[in-house]
Amino acid sequence: MVWRETGIMDERLRFVVDCLSDDETMSELCAAYCISRKCGYKWLGRYREFGPEGLHDRPRAPLNHGRATALDLVERIVAAKEAHPLWGPKKIVARLKRDACDLAWPTPMHMVASA
Repeated sequence: MVWRETGIMDERLRFVVDCLSDDETMSELCAAYCISRKCGYKWLGRYREFGPEGLHDRPRAPLNHGRATALDLVERIVAAKEAHPLWGPKKIVARLKRDACDLAWPTPMHMVASA
């Protein structure tokens, strides 16, 4: 007997097709596919909302970072670094603070850690 190789997307699609056929209960199908009922309902809901494209894995990274540096500040920092490539983070922040002291500039240590 030849073993059939399937991918994760094929299995998810087979699960959804079996679910929509109403031959077995959700509990039986989830047990047959070795997934939790919560996961089964998740894949079925994504299929109903987005179609087959909804069965792809979604990125786990957050869309918004609460403490991210504002985009306009990042653009100013990058422009200063491009204008003065030999300057380090301490000098860049010091110069930018001198020009616009009312803005909340990141600490030089924060700039080094994220670079």
